[in-house]
Amino acid sequence: MTNNGAKIKYLLDTNVLIEFSVWKPISLNLNKDFWTGFETALRKNDWILLDVVAGEVKYDNDLIGWINNQKKNGLVEKIKTDDRNRAAEINNSYKMIDEITFKSTVDTYLIAYAEANNLGIFTRENHRKNMAELYKIPDVCDLLKIKRIKKPKIFLQEIGFN
Repeated sequence: MTNNGAKIKYLLDTNVLIEFSVWKPISLNLNKDFWTGFETALRKNDWILLDVVAGEVKYDNDLIGWINNQKKNGLVEKIKTDDRNRAAEINNSYKMIDEITFKSTVDTYLIAYAEANNLGIFTRENHRKNMAELYKIPDVCDLLKIKRIKKPKIFLQEIGFN
């Protein structure tokens, strides 16, 4: 996918990392080649891993280890105060954060960072089903004209996996 002829880089939502790690054909233990290539694409800056996304992974020790290696190698981008401020504005305009559990806080950071850096977002999330629900990443991306993809095949092609 391009933006005026330039290749768009994508941020990954946490759900993508988790799905990649549990999807049998490419789980960390079964397909080290995939994960090595995935890391190579990260090193080449073909996609971006945010610290807040990395911090959401809690229960997959293999994936946590992989993320920790990316942190040690300086491959995890940190959100800035401006991103946090913009995330609050986004939530004020499009209620995304559950005020009881604070679930989806990272989603607002992801959108703010993508918007500020002209990036796309790769998420497996669906649009909200009805107007009474909280906004989802696809809803807000559409409203803010942020490119997003849902299909792993398209993302993997974008970063050079064919």
